[in-house]
Amino acid sequence: MDVLLNIIGILGLGALLIAAWVFASAAKRYVTGQDLQEEMEAMESDLSPYRHWKDRSENDRRKQNLSSFFPVTIDGLEIKEDRRAHHDRRHVA
Repeated sequence: MDVLLNIIGILGLGALLIAAWVFASAAKRYVTGQDLQEEMEAMESDLSPYRHWKDRSENDRRKQNLSSFFPVTIDGLEIKEDRRAHHDRRHVA
């Protein structure tokens, strides 16, 4: 009977130490923000499935001055000037 109580006591002490270690490591990660930092680094990775954007190339089409192509006729409608000429295009549209 003493041997059985000693085994249960040793196992209980081991479980208590493991629980304390898990709690302490989780508290440390929470306080330091390590989880959030790792998550943000993973999101910025090129291999992340949550990254829906693509890096811009040096010869981006939006940097080119296309105003010399106006007026243009599309589907029978003549467009005299580029509506994107305003600095805040969303406000104009």
